[in-house]
Amino acid sequence: ENILTAAAWQALEEETAAEVDAAIREAEAAPEPDAAAIGRHLFFEGTPPLQGGLRPEGALPPLGESAPQPEGRRINLIEAVRRTLEDEMTRNPRILVFGEDVGLKGGVHGATVGMQAHFGEARVFDTSLNEDGIIGRAAGMALAGLLPVPEIQFRKYADPAHEQISDLGTVRWRTAGKFAAPVVVRMPVGYARKTGDPWHSVSGEAVYAHLPGWRIAYPSNAEDAAGLLRTALRGDDPTLFFEHRALLDSREARRPYPGAEYCLPFGQAARLSEGSRLTLVTWGAMVYPALEAAAAHPGLVEVLDLRTIRPWDVEAVLSSVRKTGRLLVVHEDTRTVGFAAEIITEINAQAFEY
Repeated sequence: ENILTAAAWQALEEETAAEVDAAIREAEAAPEPDAAAIGRHLFFEGTPPLQGGLRPEGALPPLGESAPQPEGRRINLIEAVRRTLEDEMTRNPRILVFGEDVGLKGGVHGATVGMQAHFGEARVFDTSLNEDGIIGRAAGMALAGLLPVPEIQFRKYADPAHEQISDLGTVRWRTAGKFAAPVVVRMPVGYARKTGDPWHSVSGEAVYAHLPGWRIAYPSNAEDAAGLLRTALRGDDPTLFFEHRALLDSREARRPYPGAEYCLPFGQAARLSEGSRLTLVTWGAMVYPALEAAAAHPGLVEVLDLRTIRPWDVEAVLSSVRKTGRLLVVHEDTRTVGFAAEIITEINAQAFEY
């Protein structure tokens, strides 16, 4: 009783073999894949997945308002991040925020101060010092229909989680849209005052731009940070949200809070100065040295802030280069295989004769 008999085992083997044979025949009969469709399902295309994701009912993303509605005083970038998280957590009960020191302490940079007391320990909590565990946990939560917002304390700390990050980005693509794992990973990056060591001052956005399925935001001011973070939280794709440490409390990055419905679309660069002789493309903390340099040459240097790395605004850069005929890209990264090389290569391919 309750013991698998030899006959039952034989039947199980035959049934399994038949299923495998049927799967092989189905695969062999399938048409050759269309190379032009290789990028399908990398990102949310409007069809709800069978497992995971934010829209099981098939609703379109509620992107909110496209124009900011400034509220009161200028705030720093880290307060803009915190207020956006608070607004969206109030609006969406599926959002969970977690990471090392994120709960009671409120994060090493103060982004989540007071949030555990307000939303409770079930939604804002600390984790162990285990970055691959943080990202792995986030992937499971997202597949279960939650919206995890993990914090990695510093960009370099994410290196042990690289395999988890890589795998998470392709969940939708490798299941042909049947599964989705939207996660918004907040990650302070770059140099800061009195900090230049190789563990706490790394930027390295190019590494993640190479991974399929991830959107990457890299704001240079508080308004853009709020708008991009809200777009990420209302989207349905894995997103890396970079917060440059030199800008978290800098005066130049302060802006009024743009309102609880402001959403800034990814892939839209900002033209910060007009110029006729040189297109200067940059993002993050390098925006402000770029503007300072441009100010020394009035009317000659056009400065573009990409705001997002994946996707980046190819058309805005092309349009400017067609006018100026020259391109300079400034990034805070190693010269070899930095993201500037990607931009220069693309523009050379499309606008070499301008």
